Amino acid sequence: LDATEEELFVARENFKAAEEKFSSAGSALRKDPVVWTLRRLPIIGAQVRMVISLAEIGQGAAGIGVEGVRAAEEFAQIRTQEEGTLPEMTMTIFERTDPHFAAIEARLAAVDALRGELGDGGLLPSVRSAVRELDAGRQTVGELVANYRRARAFVPEFLGFLGPKTYLILAHNNAELLPTGGLVTVIGTLRVEDGRIEQLDFEDAVEFSRRWRLSSDIYVEPPAPLKQYLLKDFTWNLDVSNWSPDFPTSAREAQRFFELGGGFPVDGVIGINVSTLERLLGVTGPVTVDEYGVTVTSENAFDLTEEHTRVPFEPKGDRKEFVALLADLVLERVLRPSPGMWSPLVDAIQDLGNEKNLLLFAHDPGQQELIREFGWDGEVNSSSGDYLMLVDASVNSTKLNVVLEQTIDIEVRLSSAGSARTVVTVDYANNLAPWVEGRDPELVRRLMLEGLYGGYLRLFVPEGSRIVSVRDEHREIGLEEFGEELGLTVFGRFFALPRDTRQRLVFEYIVPAAVGTKSDTWHYRLELSKQPGQQPLPVTLRVVPPERMEITSTTANGNAYGADSKLDFVLDRDWTLEFELSRRS
Repeated sequence: LDATEEELFVARENFKAAEEKFSSAGSALRKDPVVWTLRRLPIIGAQVRMVISLAEIGQGAAGIGVEGVRAAEEFAQIRTQEEGTLPEMTMTIFERTDPHFAAIEARLAAVDALRGELGDGGLLPSVRSAVRELDAGRQTVGELVANYRRARAFVPEFLGFLGPKTYLILAHNNAELLPTGGLVTVIGTLRVEDGRIEQLDFEDAVEFSRRWRLSSDIYVEPPAPLKQYLLKDFTWNLDVSNWSPDFPTSAREAQRFFELGGGFPVDGVIGINVSTLERLLGVTGPVTVDEYGVTVTSENAFDLTEEHTRVPFEPKGDRKEFVALLADLVLERVLRPSPGMWSPLVDAIQDLGNEKNLLLFAHDPGQQELIREFGWDGEVNSSSGDYLMLVDASVNSTKLNVVLEQTIDIEVRLSSAGSARTVVTVDYANNLAPWVEGRDPELVRRLMLEGLYGGYLRLFVPEGSRIVSVRDEHREIGLEEFGEELGLTVFGRFFALPRDTRQRLVFEYIVPAAVGTKSDTWHYRLELSKQPGQQPLPVTLRVVPPERMEITSTTANGNAYGADSKLDFVLDRDWTLEFELSRRS
């Protein structure tokens, strides 16, 4: 997206030259009398025909490259010539690039037809290698086209080109982690029409809830753990409305409290957190908030935001003021990207969605389905097989999640009956001391109190799972919560973690029907979901097959890992892990 005119010209000419070479090669092969004879011989003839087909596929692929560059050239012209913000240019971008994506789709269909004729069997090593490269490239282009089509269907309505849209913005502080991102500290309302921001207002969520409590005698019963450990006799409210890890559910709850407090109906809800701000600042670069005399970077965003919102500060003595000023500055750069920022910005937004640090909810079913296809819905939705989501909640009103370190160890023992006996070990470390060094003692006191972390951990596992034990590093401690939610079984436990100490929680449970056993080859599939707002967590997973069986293939998010039974990875997004098992010969 940031390519120069010269770079695009060179790329287009290279693709055109490749297209001509593949065309000439294919024509020469078809006309060559020796090749004509070889095509009719057994065994070798099939390989020759495949080579000719590969030349035709290469021609089609180069043509796709030409159209892709032409689409990029259209975008570059709009970027440099059109007035307005990026959202305001949306429809112009789509209208100018639509013909090129239509041409790409047509060429892709032709390539797919030729690829289908090739098949997968009987290929010589050199041909097989070329076909593998072709398939990988086809998948990349296919995903690009699919994303374009989804964006084409979603963005015009989302940005108000089909009528004005209004959204509720939930700004979560994931330093005080709650199930869908953190404590809701600031709320905003956004109205867009024809890609223009017609209205954007922010409000202190805590003050909003306080006004509602003072003006109303309505009491909403909180979820039991939230009531016991945090709210006590207070009503459930907007600040902590996100007890469900399912964002569509929490978004509806937040909107309910927003309307109870005098807010108006909205078309959808947008969830962001401190990590969202830090990632965007990493692209836009530092911004200076003149009214407060500070420069905000991706490294100091948390400290400065806490310093200027934890208690009223000048110029207006309003918690929301600093956030509003900062948001305006960052949005201005995001909506009007400078040269060299376009591609990093698109990548950052895509990553934020994948990592659940940017979440969307729309009341319109069609829009919500498109959000789900993008993977930005934050929905808790398990399919067949095994499932695990660890959901942490800070229930002691501190910002200690910013210093909390956490690792996860998962051991899955599969039985000959197809069940899974799973042991999930979670290690926590409250490393407050290093963070305190060099910081304002008063800020530390206000944010961290005495450094005691109160955590409530829930495991969401397949419905019907049975708990075996819950223990810490010393003894059996038992469950506090056992229930059903979102079509899953939930195990919950509170724990206290004083400053500069460590804690271990171990959950052991049985999933009755975790393995597909209908054929000689068994299939074990584990969906491991990331909690929104949670920092990337190191995970070790071990799968132990039943006696007289072995793992024959392992894939993680579609990538092959041989026949590994142990995987180490970082839970920075949802993971799908699949294992094929066969009987030992």
